[in-house]
Amino acid sequence: MKTSILFTGMLILLGFAPVSVISVSGQRVTTPILSVIPKTGEFYGVQLGQSRSLTFTLKNKGVSILNIKKVEIVGERFTLTDSNTYPFEVVADSGVAFSTGNSGKAITFSVEFSPMETGNFTGKIIITYGLWSDEIYEIQLTGKGLSCNDAIEAKKGENYVPALDVWYKYTADKFSIVDINSCHPKQVNSSKNPYRLVYFYVYDGCNGYLMPEVDEWTGSCPYDREAIPVWLVMNPGQTVYILLPKVYENPAYETNGYYFNINVTYPIDGDVCENAIPLTLPVVNLFGNTRGLNDDYNYSPCSPYTNYMDGNDIVYTITLPEDGYLIGDIIGAYGSIHVLDECPKVELPKDYCKAFTGGPNGGHFRKKIPAGTYYVIISNWAPPQTLDYLLNLSWEGTSAVENESLVNSLNVYPNPAHQKFIVSFNSAAENDLKMELINISGQVVYRHELKSVFSIQEEIDASGFAKGVYYLKVNTSKETVVRKVIVK
Repeated sequence: MKTSILFTGMLILLGFAPVSVISVSGQRVTTPILSVIPKTGEFYGVQLGQSRSLTFTLKNKGVSILNIKKVEIVGERFTLTDSNTYPFEVVADSGVAFSTGNSGKAITFSVEFSPMETGNFTGKIIITYGLWSDEIYEIQLTGKGLSCNDAIEAKKGENYVPALDVWYKYTADKFSIVDINSCHPKQVNSSKNPYRLVYFYVYDGCNGYLMPEVDEWTGSCPYDREAIPVWLVMNPGQTVYILLPKVYENPAYETNGYYFNINVTYPIDGDVCENAIPLTLPVVNLFGNTRGLNDDYNYSPCSPYTNYMDGNDIVYTITLPEDGYLIGDIIGAYGSIHVLDECPKVELPKDYCKAFTGGPNGGHFRKKIPAGTYYVIISNWAPPQTLDYLLNLSWEGTSAVENESLVNSLNVYPNPAHQKFIVSFNSAAENDLKMELINISGQVVYRHELKSVFSIQEEIDASGFAKGVYYLKVNTSKETVVRKVIVK
């Protein structure tokens, strides 16, 4: 009896245990079994200068003690991070084995892949284990270095991708709306083929930001409800970069190929500032209309009435080679011309307006403006939303006779007036303006003062005035002009 007890104690001291038996996959097991999760290290594609890491776990799925002697890594651009002290005894989840040193039910360590060049990289983790002799277990590592500098030119329409982890790029030929999507009848995300789902990311440059914001994603796909498109508004020459990463590891579907589409539509020329129609001066009797366009701009710094931007807009662009006088005329029902040095996407201060005219039948201006490129926006006082117009634009150099005084730029129309009349004024400089309407008895029936204005388009309601002759007195710090107005 003493001999039996002594022998059992020696087994314990040596790190052994009485043999127990478990069943793994239907087989009776009496030894330790190395379990590795994950079994392979697939890092897929990683952008140059960035990194991706994987965590590995070693466990003992058998019985007794699994003695891990060391963990090593080989392969360029793969780095091992391991805080364990070896040898390390991995104890099985079940069983009665006793450890004698560093021990636990699992070992974890991580591997980082950091490519500095494009192309495929391979490596391996080498695990040395065993109690009496060395055994080797290897985990294969694979990764790919990606760079959008090697991006493939994408084309409009369907693009076929033989394998994922690849960059494409697309350059807009003109102002356009671009829809990038992976919706394709041969690319169905179904329960039979869940790995056909294609993710892609769109960037504004190799080191740029992700486009667009999440709340700009829209659309649906009849073949795959997960195929969310990205919609972009692109200017001529703008390039976007498209990354199609490999998200799932499933060799059964890796050779099937993938698809993505680039669908491009072009707005009507002149619809917005980005595709403004260039004009060469002089413009003589240019007939146009705003049918089919949109009311894209709501505020004009040129007009005191936002109503003059209520109609559909058409945008032209002109370039003046030197300082001079721009002369503009428009004929059309409440048609207006707005000359700006910046597109009015937001409400702009007055100094962005270089010239303006508008009225019941159109209007006229002559304005001195500096050399440069300008937007000429034609709109109207809607309704109706659309406008048929006749446009004339010409330019005079600075050698032309100066003609921008108040007496020459002040207009009153219609005159005679019935229900209302409009007072318009344009100037190259700011003016403090005072307007008074005086009846034949010398009484002031209307007064309005304006501070620091370049132009005005003042509508005066005459419906409450007695019929007869009135005098409109307009003065600045330099001039005073009086015009006779008849109210019928």
